Amino acid sequence: MLSIIKEFADNSETLKEVRSNVEEMSSIKEIGIYIGLFILLIIILKIFGYIFMIYSPIKEDIFVTLGRFIIVPFVIYFYVTKIEKRSWRSIGFSKGNGISSTLKGLLFGFLMFSAVVAIGMLLGQFRFEGYDLSSLILVIPYFILFAIQCFSEEMYARGWTITYFFKRHSIFLAMVINCIVFALPHLFSPGIDLLSIVNIFIVGMVFAVIFLRFDNIWVCGGVHTAWNFSQGIILGFNVSGYTTPSIMKFSQVGQNLINGGAFGPESSLITTAVFIISLIIAVYYPNSKN
Repeated sequence: MLSIIKEFADNSETLKEVRSNVEEMSSIKEIGIYIGLFILLIIILKIFGYIFMIYSPIKEDIFVTLGRFIIVPFVIYFYVTKIEKRSWRSIGFSKGNGISSTLKGLLFGFLMFSAVVAIGMLLGQFRFEGYDLSSLILVIPYFILFAIQCFSEEMYARGWTITYFFKRHSIFLAMVINCIVFALPHLFSPGIDLLSIVNIFIVGMVFAVIFLRFDNIWVCGGVHTAWNFSQGIILGFNVSGYTTPSIMKFSQVGQNLINGGAFGPESSLITTAVFIISLIIAVYYPNSKN
């Protein structure tokens, strides 16, 4: 598996530019710069969250939490193109295949979460409670917000973090750091527990492999969006601890390690299994690029 992942990295157009004209730098300075920039990004997100809360038409926590991410692409774009002096392509924004790659990712993400629900239903861990068609009016606004939030996370966790550390280190170290960085902001989510963190780390690796395998950020952004959107707005489960409006209503039968607790199905052993299977598929799926 590791040799295949390395082959993805070696053949990646996204990564080719990253190692050109790399400035010599000590590891302490490199890590210090990254931590400083990451903290700055979090501060900007916090500030913009307060601004968004004031002007948001909907005051629900999840709406504001998602909406504030609209600032992230601008921050990442400015830093990558103006400070690091590299192209938008070098963080995974390939040209000519954005729509097709995103649709492919949306399908894979929907299938991933559908598998979680199907297994949970078969095991008697999830229960269908009914519909709430009044939430249909919120489908498009929330889909847009989930897309903004998920693509923003992909931009800083995959597009920027992986490429930043790949400059001077192996792809595997860059991927591990990416998983840690992806998990860190979730530590403050409602209902977080150890299994939630483990699952977030694993899915971070899934997204990283997808990023390398398809050589763009569109596919992993689509997977991430479909996962969160299906989980919350379509099926009514908590998304990383947050409750959203939903068209269908599913509930967990009790709260345990099999179905997840207050954090939602992302904190379940069912999801652990689906993520591991998804990682294997992402590595061994026969078509390498779109």
